[in-house]
Amino acid sequence: MLKVGILGAGFMGSTHARAYAKLADVQIVAVSSRSLEKAEALAKEVGAEAVTDHRAVATDPRVDVVSNTLPTHLHAEMTIAALNAGKHVFLEKPMGLSVEECDAMLEAAQKNGRLLMMAHVLRFWPEYMALVEFVKGGALGKPLSATAKRLSARPTWGDWFANPEWTGGAVLDLQIHDLDTLNWLFGTPKTVYARGQKGMFGGWDHALTLVDYGDVKAFAEGTVLMPAGYPFTMTLWVLCERGSVEYTFRAGGTGVETGTSSGTSLMVYESGKDPRPLASPGGDGYERQIAAFVECVRTGRSPEQGTAEQGRLAVQTALAARRSLESGEVVAL
Repeated sequence: MLKVGILGAGFMGSTHARAYAKLADVQIVAVSSRSLEKAEALAKEVGAEAVTDHRAVATDPRVDVVSNTLPTHLHAEMTIAALNAGKHVFLEKPMGLSVEECDAMLEAAQKNGRLLMMAHVLRFWPEYMALVEFVKGGALGKPLSATAKRLSARPTWGDWFANPEWTGGAVLDLQIHDLDTLNWLFGTPKTVYARGQKGMFGGWDHALTLVDYGDVKAFAEGTVLMPAGYPFTMTLWVLCERGSVEYTFRAGGTGVETGTSSGTSLMVYESGKDPRPLASPGGDGYERQIAAFVECVRTGRSPEQGTAEQGRLAVQTALAARRSLESGEVVAL
């Protein structure tokens, strides 16, 4: 029986806990939150103990693995505490607020011989998986460019989103999804250039980011400045030599958890052929990533997706975009 501790009882903590609860031979031992009420509500749902001390769960001798879904400014501290206590850790994105924090977590994982895996959910999202596999398969020839968008109203499910020192702004907290996906497709960026707008709390909350991979140029737009009630929207379009493949997701409400609307599609447009849908493996990305983490823990196999190194590169890319936003200059990685 794999024993799990969940750090955080907000939207992502609840999402992780419910995914673990669906797996065989997995028991959630404890859930932590600064709010005892929130911890108790989630703990009751998944049959766990409610705790208000994050470190107590991170170092609990009963716990084998920890899911860290706390606000980003607590990622390094609590992840390192768990790793030093001999736990495997599944960490929500972004990995940290700095590359130095990422390196400290990587060092702790290596020193303790524990698995540190990232919850970059798009790497487990069925349509993104299908799109990336299709592009890398070369059916449309070499990729030429890509455009990714992630449009949202300001999140309301956590008050910590009002503090850019805790979140890093939308460029680090939100756009990092698409920057990681572009890295997945094209490798390590050469340069990053970004322009944008600051939000009401002082963070960069709308970013237009150009990422140069050499032969491929990619563009990402990320924002939490859409008006209240705007349906959460994400898209990825990749143009290749002989056509394009495009994924569009529009939620039925203001968050991805509200499900899809009729505006969701994954299509291939190939020269000389009729447009056609691209099949995806189906399933739920959040559940898929938790299952992959558990399998890696049980088998001792290193993950192919969601590695800590991938998480570090995503943070490095996002921070390069933020430096460009602040300086107005092209930033080399």
